[in-house]
Amino acid sequence: MRTHKSIRNVSVMFLTQFVTLALAFASRTVFIKTLGAEYLGLNGLFFNILGALSLAEMGIGAAVSYALYKPIAEDDREQIKSILAFYHKYYCLIGFFVIVAGCLILPFLPYLIKGEVTVPVNIYNVFLCFLANSAISYFFAHKRTIIDETQNKYLTTAIDFTVNTIVSIVQIIILWQFKDYMAFLFARILGTIIGSVIIYIFANRKFSYIKERAAELSLEARKKIWSNVSILFFHKLGAVVISGTDFLIISAFVGIEAVGVYSNYVLIVGTVTAFCNLFIMGADASIGNAIATLAKKDVYVVFRRMAFLIFCIGGISAVCLVNLLNPFIELWAGKDYLLSNAVVYVIVANFFFMQNRWLVIIFRNDAGIFRPDMYKPLIEIVFNLSLSIFLVRIYGTLGVLIGTLANTFFINIWVEMFIAHKHIFATSMAKYMKMYAVNAFVLLLSCGVSIYINCFIEPFVGKAAVSISVASAIYFLFFFRTEEFKYFVQLAKKYNFSIL
Repeated sequence: MRTHKSIRNVSVMFLTQFVTLALAFASRTVFIKTLGAEYLGLNGLFFNILGALSLAEMGIGAAVSYALYKPIAEDDREQIKSILAFYHKYYCLIGFFVIVAGCLILPFLPYLIKGEVTVPVNIYNVFLCFLANSAISYFFAHKRTIIDETQNKYLTTAIDFTVNTIVSIVQIIILWQFKDYMAFLFARILGTIIGSVIIYIFANRKFSYIKERAAELSLEARKKIWSNVSILFFHKLGAVVISGTDFLIISAFVGIEAVGVYSNYVLIVGTVTAFCNLFIMGADASIGNAIATLAKKDVYVVFRRMAFLIFCIGGISAVCLVNLLNPFIELWAGKDYLLSNAVVYVIVANFFFMQNRWLVIIFRNDAGIFRPDMYKPLIEIVFNLSLSIFLVRIYGTLGVLIGTLANTFFINIWVEMFIAHKHIFATSMAKYMKMYAVNAFVLLLSCGVSIYINCFIEPFVGKAAVSISVASAIYFLFFFRTEEFKYFVQLAKKYNFSIL
């Protein structure tokens, strides 16, 4: 049942992602043609500023998700109601805080942009639109959580997909017909409201008991949640600073147009990441259920299988990105939107390491292992910001990305890997390190062979065919005899690819 639900979640998310991808690129294409790089830069900059404000969440969402696994597994509805009521109360407070904090940032916006902004819109009004869109989600988050954590994430995915599809089409029409950036932003806000309300209503109907009056969460349970939150805050701080400052540093030291150019690469890599993460996010609740019900050795088997899947999917995707990112950008947006091959290599390297890192983080969060590395984010912040700010003055955008990659490789991967093996699996990480090393070698081999062959091929379709074929063939030759490969072959046969 656990495997079936994971596959169903992944299937729905995978199918909807294709249409979402097409619409995202259609919308971005129209955006580039009608508004240009400076507007793209504002989009990327303000999105990241609001990401920084999400620090106010402090990790409550992850702590609550962990607190829900046991009562959901035991169908303890009273405890579920109490936890959701607690969650809703504090998320509403966070939503109001984000609104106030965002308003306080308004006077400082010009200092975050190098040079003069020449777009004919009021940047303060633009920022307020981003702020409103971000704040809305906090007031409805608890309803989404009960659906997702009961292994029904495919439902929220379907709702999000439907609403986002309609909004994207409306936004494309607005840009194409009227070139109205503010109307473009208002359409997104309206879509966020409608999607949140639909999920709110759906959750009440599917889990009608959550509408009943909930008893106050016990002092012991609250203490446990706040204990985890106090630890998760540091992790949240690290994540926000590391992932949210690249655009800010590029904007402040290179310029807003550089942010716009880089944002296209972020969109493409983010889309590929979303596809890869479907296999993790769709199985998130099932991972939590496995940790709560299985022995450590069996949980490690689940982890190894998922790690193998992510290594292969992430590795083949990385090969394609190395070969196709710049050719695609040139075909899609034009030569003016290209970054150097060196930047592409760093972007792809960070993509590969982050894919495998996220799986470890999901297992750690679902197991509630937050304390052992609680101070690691403070080291990350100092290391990443210092290196990025130093290198951006020399190498520009490339320097910022090198700082982020160095932080991921030298600090995050090894610490998180050690903690997961010690506290969740109770085993040595030697086997996983060997798996990591082999996959890194296979990735480098696949990249080297495909890049060499693609030197003699001009058409984009030909480069794509070579990249996919070479990567798939090399990965198959290296791994077809492994237990993990055979497991997924049997799983595919069992469900006969009909999993809805």
